[in-house]
Amino acid sequence: MQSKGYLFTVLLVTVVTLAIGVALWHSGTQELSIDKECTGWCRGAEEPIVVIGTFPDFICSICVNREKLVIQALEIYPDEVRVDYHHYYPTTHEFSFTLGEALECAGEQGMFWELHDKFYLGQAPVNMSEILTAAESIGLDMVLFTDSLNSGKFSDKIMAEQEEALANGAEWQSTYINRVKYTGSSTSLEEFCNAIDAAIEKARAMEDDQ
Repeated sequence: MQSKGYLFTVLLVTVVTLAIGVALWHSGTQELSIDKECTGWCRGAEEPIVVIGTFPDFICSICVNREKLVIQALEIYPDEVRVDYHHYYPTTHEFSFTLGEALECAGEQGMFWELHDKFYLGQAPVNMSEILTAAESIGLDMVLFTDSLNSGKFSDKIMAEQEEALANGAEWQSTYINRVKYTGSSTSLEEFCNAIDAAIEKARAMEDDQ
């Protein structure tokens, strides 16, 4: 069971994150200041033309729908697109944080993306029992997974990633295509692909100019 001190820390980070996120939103920030190199959980093209940065929240239907678009886009652009996943949950719903920890625990066994897709393409768990069911369904060693999740060993990593996301200008519920915030539909694959096509065209034009 998580300690009161841990829960207080999560709550404090949540409040600060929300405050800064609101400030960034009203400042009109649209471009994310991040390095193009992969430093965390990434998948897709080894030499991408487009990098999609995602900062989703499992307890957010917009985020879930947009993450589904991202997964589909990887199949459409296998040689052009890489996806970088970031833990970023500025919400008062503590369970989002727990789901992030579960992903890290799956990552210990080399199955981060398998559990990610299980959460996003299926029904995101709403309690611990459903997390365990999802983990078991993808073939995780459940003793190792449960021990890791109960330990809270990844809480500091996730909170640090939240702080880094804020420092780099990320906004809640946002997806970035080559650092530019995607503002289109969260359910239209066609619209999302149009934004990717535009980013590819722009990136190639810049290469030609150099």
